[in-house]
Amino acid sequence: MMTAIESVTVGVRDLDGALTLFRDTLGYRVELDARASVNLLAAWKLPVHEDVRLVTLSCDGHPWGRLRLAHWRDAAASVTRDDFGPGAPDRPTDAGPKALDIYTGAPIAAALEALAAAGCAPRGRAERFHIGSNDTEEVIVSGPDGVALLVMVGHGHVAGIRRLAPAAGHFSEVATVSIVTRDLDSSRRFYEEALGWVHEATDVELRGEHRDAACRLYGVPEGTRVHMAVYRERRQASGKVVLVHFHDRTTGPLAHPMRPGQNGLALLTCRCPDLEALAARLGRAGGQVESVIQHVAVDAGVPCRVMLVRGPSGELFECVER
Repeated sequence: MMTAIESVTVGVRDLDGALTLFRDTLGYRVELDARASVNLLAAWKLPVHEDVRLVTLSCDGHPWGRLRLAHWRDAAASVTRDDFGPGAPDRPTDAGPKALDIYTGAPIAAALEALAAAGCAPRGRAERFHIGSNDTEEVIVSGPDGVALLVMVGHGHVAGIRRLAPAAGHFSEVATVSIVTRDLDSSRRFYEEALGWVHEATDVELRGEHRDAACRLYGVPEGTRVHMAVYRERRQASGKVVLVHFHDRTTGPLAHPMRPGQNGLALLTCRCPDLEALAARLGRAGGQVESVIQHVAVDAGVPCRVMLVRGPSGELFECVER
């Protein structure tokens, strides 16, 4: 029913600063720089008179896992997730979008040095995981407007789980979006039955040193149970979702769940061949329609229909039927 994540919309206060990071440091390519149409703003439930600039970036033109920066021109806009540092209004265990996962090449220190020069400080030290046949080294850094960027080196991976292995100091597209789920069973039904995605071999509760490493990585109390499950469109290595479940220590919801007009993670855009059929499936498989189907023009004027769908943990999908 749904493709992989085509783009992730991130609201930013400083568009030029965000472009300096993603275009100049991560090496992403600008694919589109435009103003949101009146119909698109209406589909997003925003005032149609607003001037919203949208800049879509890709990794070498790859069609999945793109980044769409949105400048709402509202300096006081809420932030979807703010769970790091003293006085943060959200908790690391709150259900909702957690981080954008991006591959880099070994050594990870080269990527962290480049990101630090662009103002993205790491939230801790890099952690090493051996989960099944996957061997990764991961660290979270703070990106624009507090967006968590999970930077990882794939030392060893199951074939097809990632698109490419970047060289040292280079970066991939958004390979995965991490989402904290409050109810793993509900999330499974939503991704499998409503969206039609498949789950990978990585569907396991972490134990021992790997659980401790995950607690440090995500900033949750030591000893917290952690279950991870990866979902994706069949045969697509980018634009995946990894569900992270903290069992009885999961909290939430976020103070400001995902929505257009907010800074931080605002939308996950996927293509859908039949919006009416998707809407019918949601009642049985979880999730709910947030907006009626609207005719809009996106991607440099390509006509389409758009419907917003909210998942069980507050994740918000922009479903596009071209």
